[in-house]
Amino acid sequence: MSELRADTITASNGTGPVTLTKQSAAKAWFFTTDKTTHVPDNSLNISTITDNDLGRPEANFTNNFNDTFIAAAGDGGNNRFVSNYTTDGGITTSTFAHSMTSSSGSIADVAATGVGLGLQYNGDLA
Repeated sequence: MSELRADTITASNGTGPVTLTKQSAAKAWFFTTDKTTHVPDNSLNISTITDNDLGRPEANFTNNFNDTFIAAAGDGGNNRFVSNYTTDGGITTSTFAHSMTSSSGSIADVAATGVGLGLQYNGDLA
């Protein structure tokens, strides 16, 4: 497994460096339009998404977080609410399990293929 370790990244247009490890930038994120297995269309610091069951994706991080003080924000599209789900993996330094519920409160996958699920994670990387 490879690992990217950098304190700064400089923009190609010559502007100043961006300090990723010291600002409140998302340290991991993914977006998928796959409604059942949640294979990412695009991602950062996500190795895989585990499909635990209906409406229960779990993000697996490429580079672990320093601790479990991880804030996640997401959107399941079409009246889907996304939160953490402690019955599966919960929150660890290497994974973050979620559940998606519909506006009626029942567990549900993304409403239809093509409607996106996006999640981002903020915290300190190890």
